[in-house]
Amino acid sequence: MQNVTDAVKVNKSTLYARRQPKSWVTSPLNFASVFDTHYPRLYAYVRSQVADRETAEDITAVAFERAFSHSDSYDPTKGAFATWLFRIARNLVLNHYAAISRTPAHYQLDDVAEISATDALPEQQLVRQEQNQALLAAISVLSERDREIVYLRFFGHLTNRKIAEVLDLNEKTVSVIILRALQKLKVQLGTQEAP
Repeated sequence: MQNVTDAVKVNKSTLYARRQPKSWVTSPLNFASVFDTHYPRLYAYVRSQVADRETAEDITAVAFERAFSHSDSYDPTKGAFATWLFRIARNLVLNHYAAISRTPAHYQLDDVAEISATDALPEQQLVRQEQNQALLAAISVLSERDREIVYLRFFGHLTNRKIAEVLDLNEKTVSVIILRALQKLKVQLGTQEAP
């Protein structure tokens, strides 16, 4: 009988812990840390989905604002905080395009080059710009779903499991899509023979 009582206590304490406010997110000091941790990846993902830097900054800011103000609705049993945050951002991107009634524009890789290598030599910058243009052209051949998964994986730095949670897909499906998309990109970029 003792074991049943202990099990009930554990379950009650677990349930209680899940209902507690997410003070670790709503505390301004803690949220600053969360922001610093997730902003670069979230911004890179959002930037890959919209046509200009200002829109990406606005959507990213709104995603963090919503995460902060609705932190009580975050349920850690349904996935990691990053997954929840990326889902908020993805929904905001979809809402953005629904509001302006057009399909998503895609990432300008030159912006990442500016962020990641501002101190590169001019020759290196030119080579990187040419590589980015070739990659962008190759990515544009992928289906919309494949592009989004590639962007979440390589610009958002999400794991396959987190991508599956964000897009409501099976993790193995995400793995297969990434593998096939990378194979297509290699063929497009001329780094591998077609199968």
